[in-house]
Amino acid sequence: MSTLLSVIGFSLLIMETLIGMGANGFIVLVNTIDWLRSRKLFMTDLILTSLGLARLVWLAVAILYVAMHSFFLDTYLLDHVHLMFTIMWLFTNNVNFWFAAYLGVWYLTKIAIFSHPVFLQVKRSFSLLVPWLLLGSVVLSAFMTIIIITGLKTGSSIYNPFKSLVSNSNESEIRKPPFIESFIILAIVQNVIPLVLFVFSIIFLIISLWKHMRHLQRDGVSTSDLNTKAHLTAIKALVSFAILYLFSFAAIVSESTLTWEMKNPALSSVFFNNVSALYPSGHAIILILLNPKLKQAWVRVMHHLKCHLREAPSF
Repeated sequence: MSTLLSVIGFSLLIMETLIGMGANGFIVLVNTIDWLRSRKLFMTDLILTSLGLARLVWLAVAILYVAMHSFFLDTYLLDHVHLMFTIMWLFTNNVNFWFAAYLGVWYLTKIAIFSHPVFLQVKRSFSLLVPWLLLGSVVLSAFMTIIIITGLKTGSSIYNPFKSLVSNSNESEIRKPPFIESFIILAIVQNVIPLVLFVFSIIFLIISLWKHMRHLQRDGVSTSDLNTKAHLTAIKALVSFAILYLFSFAAIVSESTLTWEMKNPALSSVFFNNVSALYPSGHAIILILLNPKLKQAWVRVMHHLKCHLREAPSF
């Protein structure tokens, strides 16, 4: 039964991964082509391209990770294989969260209307800081991954709950080492910071919209102006992102804290990774639908595809 569930879960993950890779690959391709043609790379395109690339890598790691858990557990039990996957998963996951947070801050600085000196300073300097923030996030994620991996290693091998399950005949004997909880907390905390940035971006955009609409109503102006529409579009986008983000975050926390308690950690890993994969896949689709340039490019691709299918000879 558990094998059947693993196959079903793995099949669903393949579908999610293919959709996510297609959507994120499309974002990267469109922005890269536009950059090569215009010789200009806008900061919003840089964030989207970096996010798309990071998600492509994350999805590739996720599908390999679950495949090893489900069908090649003996190989996964090898210390160096488990260590490699743990490093890649921690690093790519954290980079993805940081890049998504910067996208939320970008919306905030470009749309929100505040006169506070701190906000105005952030608004003026954020575009210049974007490349350095992206690079800094990669460096920070690598540094935090090294710290976590170093702390989790015992002797020459990293602690592996799957290995514990196989090596113990009595499942009740599987226990987390005393130090493991501290490093699980550290792994979670590094994702909390970008999550807070993202949530604050949503909150301040809502406050900005509320103040803007009050100002328009006080002046007797229609509340359907371009700035209001921009606020609403950004808020809808970020709220949608946040819902998927929180589901993914909850899955990551659950997998980190419950794997040792599960009787079948491989099956639980499939489930949690399916939930986590909803974030990079669904998020990319939403980005395409809400970004005018990406949406127009997608419509053109679909139009050319339909024309090609109509012209294709039938047998």
